Amino acid sequence: MIQLLWIIAFSAAIKASIALDCVQIPPNQILPLHGVKIPAGANETVEIPPNWSCTYSITTPPMMMARVYLENGLKGNNDRITVVDQQGTKTLVTGRSSWWIPFYVFPNTTTTFQVVTKSVNMHSKFRLDIFYQQRKCPRFYRIWSLSLFLVPDPEVTYLGNSSLKYFMLNDLKGTQYNAPQMMIGTEPISLAIARSGWENEVFDNFFVVDGDFQNPKYVYRMSRFKYTDYISVTNKLAVVGLDNRVSESSVVFTPLSQTQQFDSLTAIGTYFEANQLDIDGKNGNKKSRAVTVIGMQNYTRILSFDRSYEPGCVLKAVEAPPRSSSEVFYDFTTITSLPGNITHKSFSIIVENCSASFRMVSLD
Repeated sequence: MIQLLWIIAFSAAIKASIALDCVQIPPNQILPLHGVKIPAGANETVEIPPNWSCTYSITTPPMMMARVYLENGLKGNNDRITVVDQQGTKTLVTGRSSWWIPFYVFPNTTTTFQVVTKSVNMHSKFRLDIFYQQRKCPRFYRIWSLSLFLVPDPEVTYLGNSSLKYFMLNDLKGTQYNAPQMMIGTEPISLAIARSGWENEVFDNFFVVDGDFQNPKYVYRMSRFKYTDYISVTNKLAVVGLDNRVSESSVVFTPLSQTQQFDSLTAIGTYFEANQLDIDGKNGNKKSRAVTVIGMQNYTRILSFDRSYEPGCVLKAVEAPPRSSSEVFYDFTTITSLPGNITHKSFSIIVENCSASFRMVSLD
């Protein structure tokens, strides 16, 4: 009987020691197609003692990424797990958060998971499941009843000084059917998101790489550029999606010299519901702005527009990318009737010395 009680106490001590483990993943465990657990060896969520604080660092070498599944069993109101990635995204996990949360660690970056409990023991629990994937060949593997893929090499497009390229975000997911895209230009490249306006749109699952995957200069989550353009430091920009969440938006690449014709050159998408575009060309050094419109379908319907009436106002829809030789589809300073259709999947709206608001839609 005494021996049985000793075994039970010893087993409990081993179980408790797992929760106290603040040891990082050893380098020899960071291998392609290899899974590890935190705490080490935990087959289920483990209890966190009170007054506990530990920061676990998940680091990936070049050409390898990691998927981390956080199993959240926090119960205390003041217990928390703070996740910070190298792209500047901070996620606070509490007892009210989802019980299962996925994270991605991009190649050659680090994501930290700081686990903190307070003095009252609320019997909070957690576990991290980490799976390392090498960024090679688009093959599928069945691990833990989840389809985990290896990210294929990007398709390369060379961007001319007077050209424009865009891709639907759904076509950039690193699956066996879609590939990441890399733009290579002769100068820095401007990236803009043509947001569809779909209310369920997310961008955290897409990454922007300044440089290439082997030697990235910077890596960002695309959500950082929802409302502002990004100008690359190098002449290479790559975009990749890391899961199968649906997106109705597009990403637009333009050479920097093309954008410098205007005070700003941004982008917007059209969707099955009306989207509104507000554009102001009354301010700035050039008093001129342009917006590239990417439609869900091969045409966009202009439902209505309002504009100001300053002298010298220029307001027109033209062939994209916008330049002096672009064909004019609509001159909104002379148009007398709407709605009207622009039968191109992409076009640009230019405004100079005035401002305007448009309502647009893509229809089946």
